[in-house]
Amino acid sequence: MEIRRIEVFLAVAEERSFTRAAERLRVAQSAVSTAVRVLERELGATLFARTTQRVELTEAGRALLPEAVRILAAVEAAREVVTQAGQGLRGRLRLGILYGLTPGRVREALAAFRAEFPLVEMWLTAPGTGGSLDHLERLRDGSLELAVVITHGSVPGIRRQVLATDEVVLACTPDHPLAGRDGVDLTEVVEEPFIEFPPGWGVRNAVDQAFVSAGVQQRRITVQMNDLSTILDLVRLRLGVAFVPRSIADQTADLRFLRIRTNRPTYQIAIATAVDRPLGPVARQFLRIAGAVSPDAPGRAR
Repeated sequence: MEIRRIEVFLAVAEERSFTRAAERLRVAQSAVSTAVRVLERELGATLFARTTQRVELTEAGRALLPEAVRILAAVEAAREVVTQAGQGLRGRLRLGILYGLTPGRVREALAAFRAEFPLVEMWLTAPGTGGSLDHLERLRDGSLELAVVITHGSVPGIRRQVLATDEVVLACTPDHPLAGRDGVDLTEVVEEPFIEFPPGWGVRNAVDQAFVSAGVQQRRITVQMNDLSTILDLVRLRLGVAFVPRSIADQTADLRFLRIRTNRPTYQIAIATAVDRPLGPVARQFLRIAGAVSPDAPGRAR
């Protein structure tokens, strides 16, 4: 079984497309199709269910995926060790980030890492619609070694290095009826039209748990959006109010931000790794540098 065929399989599995996999690998689509056919013949199983609309993993393909990730990670680690001995650290940093909520500590660590290890490639991955849950899943299947995630405590199978803690506040326009108040209780705002992150996103989870603690089972969510800057724009357009990180208030002068008086939603931002998968030399060096950078102050996570 050739390593190149494993690389092709993984590219198709992650892209869910032979065409996009070929573009990513910079080869002809026919070469991708041939490599997959040969691999399927070697393994005696069909790995992908192909239709005119999309490509999906079969049961055999899903079984192979974590093993393929481990094989390629081992090969990459071996190459890194050999290369580092003669030329300095090389390889690839595979890090999940959080758009505008990635703390300054991580951004500073990236700059310091680049200065110390200029030969390492940086592959930074933003979450999909599932937010931090996407990153946690990628950590478990090995497609990411490190990820910045928003959590509310321990996560099974995941090791966390907490970087910062932030609270959630309510954003509204300066002319909103609530704008003149210093704070609100969750029970007072249930009838407001809310612009919220989708389920699974860390801020949304913190808010959902706070409402449950306040005895509120339902609220009026009129818009769901996974981009913080767009959420703030929608608040400006008076489409509703929104729960956002308190740290955003210091950067946004044209909106009002109200603290939650009781059952205050909070969350932690952490760098996460998979417990059952040893880190390669590149990831270990990044964690070392991130640990040496001054921690973000509480309430300053971005």
